[in-house]
Parts: sequence; C-alpha cells; structure tokens
Amino acid sequence: MASARADGENHNSMSKKAMTNPVIDLDKDRLKLCIEILPEADSTERIVIISICREQGMPLIRTISLNELAPIPLPLAEVIQAYATSELANQIPIIEEENLEPIAITKRSLAPKSQQMALL
Repeated sequence: MASARADGENHNSMSKKAMTNPVIDLDKDRLKLCIEILPEADSTERIVIISICREQGMPLIRTISLNELAPIPLPLAEVIQAYATSELANQIPIIEEENLEPIAITKRSLAPKSQQMALL
C-alpha cells in the first residue's frame, strides 16, 4: 500500500512539474532541425529522417519517404545542389593510422552500487 501511495505522489509531482514547464515559443526559442536523406535501397524508395530538438534535450524523430517531402522547398533544394557541386561534398576524411593513439577504456561506475541496485 505504501508503495502505491508513493507512486501516486511521484506521479502527481511529475504532473505538476510538467504543468509548470514553459511551452516552447517558436518565435523565441532556438530549434535544431536535421534532415537526413538516406541512399536508395535495392527494393525500396529513398527514406528521409527528420528530427527536431532544442539545443539540449531529446529530439523528436520522424521517418518518411522522400516522396512525402516532395516537392522539396526551393531554398532547401538550392542548398542541396550547391553542396553537391562544391568541394565540401568531394572531401573524404583521410585518417593516418600512424597518428592514431589508442583510446583508453576503463570501467567505472556512474553511481554507488546501492543506487544502481535501486534502479534495477
């Protein structure tokens, strides 16, 4: 019974926090929009991944077919075409193996074991 009451109180606390968080103001907040056009697969049409988020936080992601996005807005089409014909699109990063340093891998706990057990 006590755990049900604690769960209810926790839910109420989270609901109050959600109601007091300000709603995004699209005129004032900075948003990051990413559009990723995947290559065409053998038997499927091209897929586009669209994500949007604030500078920090989890993004909202949607996957659609390229046909759903068509016609591509002119400013976006111009940027894509300019990139495709620029030197930026032709640059392939060169990794020189002799300059690579091994990455140290260590195991460490982010929280004390008692907190880890509580999360399980």
